[in-house]
Amino acid sequence: MKKAIIIIALAVSALFLASCSSNRGFVSSITRNDISRMQQFEMLSQVGVIEKSNDVVYNDSLGEVAKTLFTNALVRNKTLPVKDIITFEDSLVSRRVQYEILLLMKYVEGNVRVKDIPIPPTIDSILEARGERFGLLVYNWGFTRSGGNYAGQIAKGVAVGILTLGSYYTVPYKDMTRSGIIIADSKLNNLAYVASTNRESTPLKADTYRKQLDDLLKKYRK
Repeated sequence: MKKAIIIIALAVSALFLASCSSNRGFVSSITRNDISRMQQFEMLSQVGVIEKSNDVVYNDSLGEVAKTLFTNALVRNKTLPVKDIITFEDSLVSRRVQYEILLLMKYVEGNVRVKDIPIPPTIDSILEARGERFGLLVYNWGFTRSGGNYAGQIAKGVAVGILTLGSYYTVPYKDMTRSGIIIADSKLNNLAYVASTNRESTPLKADTYRKQLDDLLKKYRK
C-alpha cells in the first residue's frame, strides 16, 4: 500500500507542476443549503524540498507542519459545517483512506469528468457506519527549494536564454502550494463539491492557507 501511494504521489507531482488554478464548485444537484453538517477525514498532506534538479524529496515532518497550518486555517474560517475530524486507531484503515483520497485527488486534478467519479469504498462505508451523509476530504501538496538549488536553476535558465538568443527562458518556482477540498455525498454516492487551487508560495506558512481557502470556498459561499 505505501509503495502504491508513493508511486501515485510522484505522478501527481508531475501533474501539479503543470497545473493551473481550478475552481469548479458544486458539481451535483446539491447546494450549500442541503449541507447542515459534515465530518472531515484526516487531511492528506505531502510536502517536500527540492535540493537537486527539480526532484521533490518528500518529508513527513514538513507534511505534518503543513497539515497543522491548513487545519488551523479551516477551523478559523468556519465556512464549512464540520462537526468532527475522523481519525483512526487502525493504521491499515488510515492508510486505505489516505490512498483513496490520493486517488480522488488524481482524478479531480486530471481529465476525468467529476460526475463519473464515485466515492471510494472505504470512505463511503465509514460515512454510512457513522450515519453521516457528507464527508470533507482535504489534500495539500507543495514544495520549497533550497537556496542553492533556486540560484542554480535561475543561472541555468539564464544560460539557456543566452544560447537560444532569448527565444526560450524559464524561471523556476521557488515555492509551490496546491490544495483542494472535496465534499463526498454518501447518499448519492458521488462528489457534491470540488475545488482546487495553487499558489506560488511556501507550504510552511499559515498565510498561504488562509489565501488558499479564500479561493477554495469562493463558490461554496455563493
